[in-house]
Parts: sequence; structure tokens; C-alpha cells
Amino acid sequence: MTVGLAGLAAASLLLAGCSGGAAGGSAETNENGDLVIDGELIASADVYEAAQEEGSIVFYTGASEQSESDVAEAFTEATGIEIEIVRLAPNKLSERVLSERAAKKLGADVIRTSGEDLVAGFADAGVFEPVELTDDISSALIPEATYDDGLYYSSFDRIYSFGYNNQVISDEDAPKNWSDLLDPEFAGKSGIVQVGAGGSTAALTRFQLDTLGQDWLEAYAANDPRIFDSSASLTDSLARGEIAVGTIPVATAYSASLDGAPITIATPEEGAAAYPFYLGMSASTDKTNAVTVFVNWLLSSAGQELAASMGDYPVHKDMPNPTIGDVELPSADSDFVHRASLDESLDNLESDAELWMDIFGYTG
Repeated sequence: MTVGLAGLAAASLLLAGCSGGAAGGSAETNENGDLVIDGELIASADVYEAAQEEGSIVFYTGASEQSESDVAEAFTEATGIEIEIVRLAPNKLSERVLSERAAKKLGADVIRTSGEDLVAGFADAGVFEPVELTDDISSALIPEATYDDGLYYSSFDRIYSFGYNNQVISDEDAPKNWSDLLDPEFAGKSGIVQVGAGGSTAALTRFQLDTLGQDWLEAYAANDPRIFDSSASLTDSLARGEIAVGTIPVATAYSASLDGAPITIATPEEGAAAYPFYLGMSASTDKTNAVTVFVNWLLSSAGQELAASMGDYPVHKDMPNPTIGDVELPSADSDFVHRASLDESLDNLESDAELWMDIFGYTG
């Protein structure tokens, strides 16, 4: 199954017809001045008032710039609070966060990243400070979303699949499943992000080894794929037709497609890798109220419905399945979704990376 241009065009028209407020939820203040969005308490009156006085917040993120820009726009429309985005690949983001933290100059107010090892490193370095969730939000989260007694949270699960340039490859000749990527037709025409880029590539490698098998990965490497340092650079190359097909997070590909990139997303029958994006408030922030509003909103039904509309799996209970265009993805408990536990991810991280680099002859 693939998501083609018709579905993406329809989604583009739908999104264009929505105001930012609608995308971010229907916001109102109740008689007490509390901020309520879609019936959920996001912030008490005193927190919301203080948040507006604190002004804009700096958001360090390892997620795609386009999807986070959509998030920031929707949040600002709903609350009036501005977001400044600093986007880096998760491994580079980790280096910056830990360096700034050590120098006592951490510039982030709130941080979102993938990678179990990276977020554990943040927690150990004292990067995070707990955020106080409202009762409405805390009671709505699935148990797996909360880590270290609320020191940080999973904000959604992103899916890693592959996509192809539909101006280079016709739908009839397009790869539909992971096994199709081994076809000699794609020799030297595909791309993959190196294993050390972050939690996404670590999750993809775990899925490929555990589900598709080492023989598959070796055969794929033998097909001479181009290796990239980040999903952003691979997406740009895929959109320009420099490669014909590439492994890519669904939300990244979908955002690029809505922005005009000729990318069709595959939902292969073997499934896809899922990985969480963790979220926490910086211990260095002096804008705790504004961050509290932002985190509560991200985890609310409004924020989680927006995530689902980008192809991500929500951590809020009773949310719809993710969609990409007019295609609804399988449920989170289906065989399509392959997600390793935190312990499994950490246990296999180093050995998977070493094996991947050996198979691809990659030295960094």
C-alpha cells in the first residue's frame, strides 16, 4: 500500500482550509480564566497569565523542521505564545544540549528528541526538570508515555518506512514492500540514513535485523545505497530525484509531500519501525509557565490529534489511528507497528550499530 498524490492533494486542500486555531484545538478561557482546549484543562488561570507574560520559548527538537513548524503555528494560534525552533539531527542535538548544559548555558526551554540512549543521557546530566501536567492531561496518557516519574514523556511514536520519487519511478514500477528494495533495478538509486544519526535510525536498524533479517540488510547494502547523515538531507535528495527511493520517517515524508515534494510513502506488508519522541522541560529555563502550557498542549487531545494527522501514533488515550492523506494507518497494536522496548533498544544499541557499520563498510 502506498499513499499517492491524489490523497496528498486532498489532504493539502483540507489543511489549507483549516485555521491554525482549528488545528491547535478550540481554545477558550472559562469563568475562572483557566485555559481550556477541546474540553481539556491545559493551564490554570495563574499559569496561563504568567506564561503570556514570559513570552516566546525556545524549542530544541530532533523531529523534522516542517512538522515542528506546523506544531508551533498551531500552538501559537491556540494560545498566543510564540515558539522559536532550533532543529538538529538527534545526535547533533544531543551534543549541543550536553555541551551547553556543561557550560551552564543551555539555550533550550523545552526539548524533544528520539533515542533512548540520548534521552537517558539528558536525564543523567540533569537536563530535565519535571513539568506539572493538569489532571485532565495526566489521566489521559497511556502508562507507557511517562518516564522517571514524570521527569520526561513520550510525545508520540513516529513510523520509519520508505518512500520513492513518483516523478522518477512510475506507480507500476514502484517498490511496495521492503523485499522490493533488493531489486537490482534500484542498485545505486536508493538511500539510507547512517545508524548513528539518532533514535530513528537505531529503531529502523533493530526492525530490519529483527524482522527482515541480517540477510536482507546485507543484500540491501550490496545494492549500493547512498548513505546520508540525516533524514532531512535524504528527503531533500529524494525530492530532487538524486535518489529514486529512500528509507524515511512517514511524518517527514508526508510533510515534504504537502510542501510539494514528489514523494510517495510506502506502507509495506512486512511492517515498519516505530520509535518514540521524548519531551521534557529544560532545567535551565526561566519560562516554566510557558513551557508548562506547551507541554500540556502537546500531550492534549488537540496536540495529539495534530500528531496523528501527520502520521504519528498518539500517546493520548482514545485517539484516532494516524493518517497520511486519505489513508489510515493500522492500529498501534497491529502487526504493522514494530516497536522495541526501552530496555531492548538500549541492550541492542551498540551491537546493532557495529553490525550495521560492518555490513555497509561505514566509518563515519
